[in-house]
Amino acid sequence: MSIYKKAYIAILMMGIVSLFGDIVYEGVRGIIPDYLKFLGASATIVGIIVGLGELISYFSRIIGGFLADKTHSYWPLMLLGYGLIFSLPSLFFCNFFGGWILAALLIIIERFGKGIRAPARDTILSFVSTGVGPGKAFGLHELLDQIGAILGPLIIAGIFAFTSSYSISFSFLFLPYLLLLISLYLVYNFLKKYEIPSTMEKVKINITKGIVSFYILAITLNSIGILPSALILYRASQLADIGIIDRWFIPLLYAGIQLIDAPSALFSGFIYDKIGLLTLVIPFIISFFISPITFIPSNSLLIIIISAILYGIVLGAQESIYRAAIADIVPQNIRGTAYGIMNAALGIGILIAGLIYGYLLDIKASLWIIILITLIIESFALILILFVISKIRKIK
Repeated sequence: MSIYKKAYIAILMMGIVSLFGDIVYEGVRGIIPDYLKFLGASATIVGIIVGLGELISYFSRIIGGFLADKTHSYWPLMLLGYGLIFSLPSLFFCNFFGGWILAALLIIIERFGKGIRAPARDTILSFVSTGVGPGKAFGLHELLDQIGAILGPLIIAGIFAFTSSYSISFSFLFLPYLLLLISLYLVYNFLKKYEIPSTMEKVKINITKGIVSFYILAITLNSIGILPSALILYRASQLADIGIIDRWFIPLLYAGIQLIDAPSALFSGFIYDKIGLLTLVIPFIISFFISPITFIPSNSLLIIIISAILYGIVLGAQESIYRAAIADIVPQNIRGTAYGIMNAALGIGILIAGLIYGYLLDIKASLWIIILITLIIESFALILILFVISKIRKIK
């Protein structure tokens, strides 16, 4: 079997692992707030639990990346991280004892596991992408990941619609969790049997830590300039309040974002392997338009749909070519740390964006203020990414 074929098989198998993982995680994500409320948690408690979980997820990625580089224990870290997904189907038990306190603990445990496994997983993907191209590797992986992200909420919504039972809905998730573990075991055995030589390659170019820092700063600013998907859904809920749309359309819109994300990741990955880092300019430019379009003072559903489509395109790029670029500009001995820091930086950027644009939405800020703020943030981001691209081209 050729190295090229082995790499594709490994990428597909790792994508299937993520697919089953997202069926569990994304399936739960849509009903966690309602379930916590059912268990007696107040809105404030729900906000604290979800926010704390995400914060732990972002910072544990730095820990996970550091451990991956120092110990080279990529597979143990992946097994630990994916193993902790067990906590989500275990929400089933909170109906009988523990209440929302136990549920909060289980939710936070899974978020910690996400942070631990993500850098190790991305590092392995970067190793096996040699000969295939990092763009295709991360794009294909994200495509499969997003299939799971779409299937999960649809499956749980269907089960809950027929049973009206949280317990039955959560207990069903033990099945995809079991399939996740089987898939992880199979891909581990495959890569153990057919070792990918790229894991032993030496770094071909000397990229300074300064350039990597500028790259991470650029994508952080890029994420700060884009309002989060939750605020796009919030704008949709405002249309529901005045009867423009039905409330069932809001989760459908979220599923639509995931649906756009999947082909965007794959397509941008293929372009990345053709023209390299210059591909990053495309999502950076698209990012200029998302926040201003969402804030247009209109009750038009079309505006919200356009905003969701653009957000899905950029999200697909973030999950594919932003990660692929790390494989090209970061030496292998610190790649896990770089992935951990990059993912944490993106997450922190999203949190900051939520605070900024959420406040501006609450005070009904002028569209011109939104345009000005977005223009300043995204212009700095674009200048930085062009600087990084120019420096790397000179080195190569």
